[in-house]
Amino acid sequence: MASFSEQARMKELFNKMTLGVVRSLENRPGVTEVRLLDRKPAAKSIIDTWEQSNMCILPQDIRSFFLTSNGLLIQWCVKFGGNMFPLGKMEINSVAGLIPLTKSQTPADDNPSLLDVDSLTDEEDEQGHVKPHFDNRCKVFEVDPCDGSGKVCLVYKHIRAGVTTSQPEVWFLDRSLEWSFLANNFSDYFRMMITHLGLPLWQYIFTSTGISPETKQWFNLYAPMRLAIDTEFSTICDEISSGEGNPLNKLDINRLFKGKVDKSRGRPPQAKKPQGTRTSHTRTGQRGVTR
Repeated sequence: MASFSEQARMKELFNKMTLGVVRSLENRPGVTEVRLLDRKPAAKSIIDTWEQSNMCILPQDIRSFFLTSNGLLIQWCVKFGGNMFPLGKMEINSVAGLIPLTKSQTPADDNPSLLDVDSLTDEEDEQGHVKPHFDNRCKVFEVDPCDGSGKVCLVYKHIRAGVTTSQPEVWFLDRSLEWSFLANNFSDYFRMMITHLGLPLWQYIFTSTGISPETKQWFNLYAPMRLAIDTEFSTICDEISSGEGNPLNKLDINRLFKGKVDKSRGRPPQAKKPQGTRTSHTRTGQRGVTR
């Protein structure tokens, strides 16, 4: 059993790794318990063995995460109706838990498999991201089982001779087997998970289904600014996808961690108006967002 000083050191390490979310949750009204599962770092040999077995190279950010903690599990509760109610959950599988998606499904022989519902052609979402495939065109690994409400997956594309030749993306697979893009890399997804506080089914914000009214109430109570930012970017993406312009990600990491955007920055200098002339004003149909 770890000593008190060792437990305090590990808690401080996890607090820094999770951007202070543990300490922040403990200070929020109504939150009565924050449980952090103490997981030791993964041995480098375990990571190397996983890469050799799956013929995939883990990016440096994922390797650094596992060398710090072999997975992550943070759960927090609120007091509801006089009882403890588990609400938020932030989970990342261990190295051993990064199993191929097809192996996590065990259908009977007479039931359809994931391969049976795969598309023969490449399908793009509204933002222009090519959706993953269940066959050998992609390698998909489970990152978070989401308590059965879906799966967060690490997706490798551009497979050649069974070997990955590109960096993995993070996608969400809902229960209807519909793919929704979440992040370009693991670091961006990790920040998303932390800033959404692991509220139930938060990944559905980035799907066409959306979150339930109950989840929206929890967001309004514990993360109203986060929900407002997601709603704003969803609106911008909908407007651009239905008109002209380049598709945008629904989550802008730079905006999220740099506070409010200074609207005066980035504007071209305005030429001085000659005296005696009138200026005509036009409206633009597109808003710019710093990526």
